[in-house]
Order: sequence, then structure tokens, then C-alpha cells
Amino acid sequence: MKQLFSLFIFLCSIFLSAQQQSGENKSPLAVAKKMPVYFGCETLKDNPALIKCLNENLNRDVQSQIAFFSNIADYLQIEEAQSKLTFTIDKDGKFADLSADGENPIFNSVALSSVILLQNKMDRANVKIQPATNDKNEAIKTSMKLPLRYEATDLDSNFDTFPSFDRVLFTLKTDDDMIEIRIDKNFNFKTYGKKNDREYYLGKFSNLFEMASFEPYATAFENAFKTGLIDITKGDVDGKEYRLQIKNFFENDPNSGVLITVVREENGTWAEYYEYKTKKEFNQSKFAKLTYR
Repeated sequence: MKQLFSLFIFLCSIFLSAQQQSGENKSPLAVAKKMPVYFGCETLKDNPALIKCLNENLNRDVQSQIAFFSNIADYLQIEEAQSKLTFTIDKDGKFADLSADGENPIFNSVALSSVILLQNKMDRANVKIQPATNDKNEAIKTSMKLPLRYEATDLDSNFDTFPSFDRVLFTLKTDDDMIEIRIDKNFNFKTYGKKNDREYYLGKFSNLFEMASFEPYATAFENAFKTGLIDITKGDVDGKEYRLQIKNFFENDPNSGVLITVVREENGTWAEYYEYKTKKEFNQSKFAKLTYR
């Protein structure tokens, strides 16, 4: 599947949203004396050049961090999505006050994580953004908005034809029970506990970013990031039990394809192994029905 991925960053709102903090009060400034200086733009002096340099470099770096979305979009059959990412560059030159506004909660999660990943990368490299300053040469907070859009060029989703409203995305094992994370046709996340033959509703999350803030999801996602694997579900097909897993779902490398694997074990060894490179290929297999709820 080919993807067209567009990122547009509009920074003209900087002039109206730069803020100076003084004690408990915030005084909006019409124009900051000096705009934020993105790393690599230090030789530039005038504001138009600084804004242009920040625009181009931030666009490039956010796009680099978010490019892996095209991998998971195929698995989740997301053909288009858009979100408006809002954040500030605080007085220390760090990203803060993050929020994402869009209909697709998964794309919102990716938009938020892209800035966090970029900040972590900057911290490791010991580089930073010089904050905007006012006419007293004091650092001030600057607000920004980044409209993000994703669109797949090959529209081949058959999500509407699935014989169920929910599908299992992940299954987590705890000391007490199993937790299924399900996704519906509106890309909402719901969690259900399963113990013996009993199933019970646990809660709903707006995005993966929110879910990763709570246990046991945080630990499970961290383990999946380290190992590259996370369980989808397991079940019986043709009288044999199979286990379904996702590879590289949490890998933020666009060169690492998301794969769906199917394993059947006998006596502690793999008796059968299947690997699907696209969700469309998997949906045509006999194992897809194991994910329906």
C-alpha cells in the first residue's frame, strides 16, 4: 500500500500567542522581539528567517518521527486521518502543553508521541530550542499549532464488511486475568477482563497515549517495544489452537513493517507458523475470525 503523508505547519499564530509569565499573571504580547531559535538555525538573526528555518526543520523532524504511522495504518485499515497538534515551546526551550484534536484517536496518539519522541531525541543529543524573548530579553512561552494529515492512496479497506463491530487489537496477561483491548469501527478503544468463562467491561480510552499512562497497559506496551511482539488473541481453528501476534507495532522506524504472525505450538515447539505483511492479506485468511467480537 502506498501512502501520501502530508504535514503542514503554520507558525503565523506565534505573533498572537507568545506569552510572558510574570508571577501568577500571563500577559499576551502582540509580537515577541525574537522568535524561537530552532537548533541549526543559530546563525540567523531576523525573525522572518528564524520562522522559516523553524518551520522547515520542525516540519522535517516531526515528519521523521511520525513516518512510522504508515506502517500501523495498514494494519488498522486507516485510510485517512487528520489532527491539529497544539503545543508550546516553554521558557526552557522544551515542548510542553501538548494536545491533539482530531476524530481518529489513534492518529491523535501518534501526533502526540511524535513530539515526545522528538524531545527525547533532542535531550539525548544535548540540543535544544532557544525560547522566544521579549523586548527585555526575557524568555517567554510560545504557542504553536501543527495541522497534520494522513491519506492512503490505495483505498482497499473492507472494515465495513466485517461481521462484527469490535475487533481484538491486543491481549494482555496479568496475574489475575486476561485483558482484551478492542477497537471498534469508529477507532475507539475498549478494554474487557476475561477470567475463566466470565467477561467484564473495564473501561474506555480515547487513545493509546492515554492508555499507556496506566497499568498494566504501560508495562505491556514497554515490553512490546523492547521485544517487538505483542499478543493479539488466541483461539481454535479447525480443531487446533493458534496464537496471533503483532510484530513491530510499537517500533517507530518506518522501515520496520508491521507483521501479523500466527503460531501453533506442540510440545513446546512451533508446529505451524504463518506471517502476513498486510491486514488485507490477513483478513482473507481463516484466522481473521479469531479477532471478531
